Amino acid sequence: MVKTLCISTTDTTTRQTLDWLSQSVIKCKRIVLITGAGISCSSGIPDFRSSDGLYNLVKQQHPDVVTKGRDLFDASLFRDPTSTAVFYTFISQLKHSVDRAAPSATHLFIKTLDSKHKLLRSYTQNIDGLEERAGLVGSSCWEAGTYGKERLQIRMKDVKSVELHGSIHRVRCALCSANFPCTEQHLDKFEKGVPPPCPECSSRSEARIARSARRLTIGTLRPAVVLYNEPHPLGDDIGAIQSSDISRRPDMLIIMGTSLKVHGLKLLVKDFAKAVHELGSPNTAQALSTLSDRQKKPNKSSGMVILVNKTPPSGEWEGIIDYHVAGETDKWVEKVMEKWRSIKPSDFERQTTLNHAGLFSPSTELKAVKEVIRVNRKTAGKPVLLLSLPLYVSLLIC
Repeated sequence: MVKTLCISTTDTTTRQTLDWLSQSVIKCKRIVLITGAGISCSSGIPDFRSSDGLYNLVKQQHPDVVTKGRDLFDASLFRDPTSTAVFYTFISQLKHSVDRAAPSATHLFIKTLDSKHKLLRSYTQNIDGLEERAGLVGSSCWEAGTYGKERLQIRMKDVKSVELHGSIHRVRCALCSANFPCTEQHLDKFEKGVPPPCPECSSRSEARIARSARRLTIGTLRPAVVLYNEPHPLGDDIGAIQSSDISRRPDMLIIMGTSLKVHGLKLLVKDFAKAVHELGSPNTAQALSTLSDRQKKPNKSSGMVILVNKTPPSGEWEGIIDYHVAGETDKWVEKVMEKWRSIKPSDFERQTTLNHAGLFSPSTELKAVKEVIRVNRKTAGKPVLLLSLPLYVSLLIC
């Protein structure tokens, strides 16, 4: 059964279990993250299904166009000019809100896992790109090798955040699939419910006209987000990344800020949960079903599936999710970071390093270890003189 733990509890046993979960996160080295809209709420971006979420907001703003809020995020909206115009206007407004947002504590926590070489990969349903702003290379980033005049494959090793629903920060041509950064000029058009023309199609058509050839049809740009009931343009690449990550034997799956309602996401979670549980021996979910009130812990910290979300999972997730941490994701990651700093303070200490000017400067990213300076190494057969950093600095001062 799924064990539910409330973050704000005063129960001693529950607090001890939460503390043990934090230690388990710290010990794991190949963590997979799957996130939803809940991790961006504290950044000022609404989720979808809550009472003040995007679905209800759409229904309130456009009651004559959509009967259900989800309708505005379904590919079928492009069949009707009115719903298409409403979609463009809504996306323009949402984009301006996203541009004003900053990464939450949860986004920064994911980046910390990456910096400490504990993150295997992050998969997100979000289109806001806050993972990228926190420092992770996303599948929609130019650095990922995805975009250009011709379609490029994702460089798997460079991508740390897989954007399952695309990105609001880019636009793509509905005809030729050319992809571009979303600019204010694009948003001005979208605000009016009008799609901008594709510059790539226009350039090719003008080149043909210059050769006295027939002009080409010019496509229009749309937000590069993936709606319900439409294929992901990078679906094959994302599938390859998922297969690769499963083969690398992830030792923990953390799901945050999602109610797990989307069919495709359910399949993703179940595939990774199976891989994670196979690493644990015995199956963690089975082991937890026989816990006493004092809650025996499995011997291993790895092999667990944790859901951090305000609402509990449905019965569908029995035997798949081991722990449900009930509460806000930011509060949970703050507790994990607090425990991490207390157990391994050296992971967060500053280290003095030599910069390009030959001066010592602090670095927060490197693990604090005693630095040694190797001197006289050029002379073969002679012993290498090792000086600790404090001694070397004192010699410089003298």
